[in-house]
Amino acid sequence: MRVASLPARRGARAGLAAAVGVAVLLVSAGCNFISPQATTKQYDASDGRSLTIGDLAVRNAIALTDDGTEASLVMTLINSGGDDISVTVQYPTADGDDQTQVVEVPASSEVRRGTQPDQPQLVMSDVDLTPGQLVEVFFQYGTETGDTLGVPVLTGALPEYSTLLPTPVPSGSTEAPSGESTGESTTLPSPEDGTPSATPTP
Repeated sequence: MRVASLPARRGARAGLAAAVGVAVLLVSAGCNFISPQATTKQYDASDGRSLTIGDLAVRNAIALTDDGTEASLVMTLINSGGDDISVTVQYPTADGDDQTQVVEVPASSEVRRGTQPDQPQLVMSDVDLTPGQLVEVFFQYGTETGDTLGVPVLTGALPEYSTLLPTPVPSGSTEAPSGESTGESTTLPSPEDGTPSATPTP
């Protein structure tokens, strides 16, 4: 019986190793093709939660509270459509009823609530909230079907939130009409002006 020479055996082993290497590369490529890339997923940039309803985008919503009986609903509302919209914001109160406020968002604009100390706040009053829980807040506008967002309840323990807690309306000041949240809006850049920058986190 003839025994393969040493060079022949080395050549056979080299060929086998090359074949195994190709197989591993093909399997790895297949896994990468099937598995979604992490960079294609949408993540919230802060502790907040987000949702999209039609032309309305709710971004980085959190509820900041000091004693649990009232909270500032910190968020950014973005209207990417060509018409002004009235956004209904509804949340549960301590006695089991639902309280409703309305935020006006002009066309192609964004409205922020409580993301900076000098901004208007949407204060949820008569609530019973515990830090760490998710409070269900319902958003809806026009004829679009609304959606409920589980909004994280946080305190002002973190430095970035310490100045964003709900602020009582000063005595003698003029309050907004019941159920209506007023404030300034920012017009979104038009397509020819470039891509809008990312909304800053609270």
